[in-house]
Amino acid sequence: MVLNQYDNDLLKIKNLHTGFIIDGELHNAIVDVNLDVKPKEVVCVVGESGCGKSVMSLSVMQLLPKQNSKISAGEILFNGEDLTKKSDKEMNKVRGKDIAMIFQEPMTALNPVFTIGSQLMEVLFNHLEISKKEAREKAIVLLKQVGISRPEKIIDEYPHQLSGGMRQRVMIAMAIALHPKLLIADEPTTALDVTVQAQILELLKDIQDKEDMAIMLITHDLGVVAEMADRVIVMYAGQVVETSNVVELFTKPKHPYTEALLGSIPRMDQDEEKLNSIEGVVPSLENMPQVGCRFADRCPKAFGDCTKVTPQLAEVADGQYARCLLYDACHPETTSGEKEEVKL
Repeated sequence: MVLNQYDNDLLKIKNLHTGFIIDGELHNAIVDVNLDVKPKEVVCVVGESGCGKSVMSLSVMQLLPKQNSKISAGEILFNGEDLTKKSDKEMNKVRGKDIAMIFQEPMTALNPVFTIGSQLMEVLFNHLEISKKEAREKAIVLLKQVGISRPEKIIDEYPHQLSGGMRQRVMIAMAIALHPKLLIADEPTTALDVTVQAQILELLKDIQDKEDMAIMLITHDLGVVAEMADRVIVMYAGQVVETSNVVELFTKPKHPYTEALLGSIPRMDQDEEKLNSIEGVVPSLENMPQVGCRFADRCPKAFGDCTKVTPQLAEVADGQYARCLLYDACHPETTSGEKEEVKL
């Protein structure tokens, strides 16, 4: 099933399966993933650690290690071209120029033995025929654009001389250097304090507005989702379990996993001493259920069929899609009888 098929999709992922080879056997980390991103849109991908968010983004960039990973099925269409069919040389022309990525952990994403300027200028040299002087001038302009003061000095400094927030701004400068159509930001505020997080998010919004680019923002922070998203993709155990516009997701969530995520957000008006949490953990690749709902053993609404019938992603409300047997549209079979709740 493919969601929101319109001619103006910038990125369309169709039935994507990506896995890792463990002891000679392929274990899929993401299964049957379908999503799209339109021009100038901000799409947030949310879920716990281990749900496949980063694997999906690295699949788009074709950056997974070839020796132990494989895209076994599906298409990744960018401007109508399937990225899975491109060679490394062809992808090098796409990365940075048409699609850019901000990686997790700004503390380690920059090379510690090269100056900020040399790393920024390398991005420019890879795609533009410009002199070293022109590249340096453009790098200084980029540092100014992302709000770094004293860019003429910072350009000659090393990553260890900068704070975490400044390093993240440098990563953003590298990502927007060539005016990409799509920016993939993987946990861009991880390891930053709340004040710097707010500044980085505000910077991303400002750049997105000025550059007219689309953003796929990967996060586990629902506060970031509320702040940034136009649409939200919820992933669990390698599958998309819900997709919705941001307002409907927060006010009328459809999947029990989404409800559980929202229920675990600390609230100022809560009198309870104990924070709500989701019992259990995301299954490992080796123990991923092959039949039934992957959230069944943690779901408070699970019933008999949940461990026997695999739900399909289907439209359950106007513009909202979910993968849950509580909705008849998600049930691949015609069943009779009541949905008897069972303890799993």
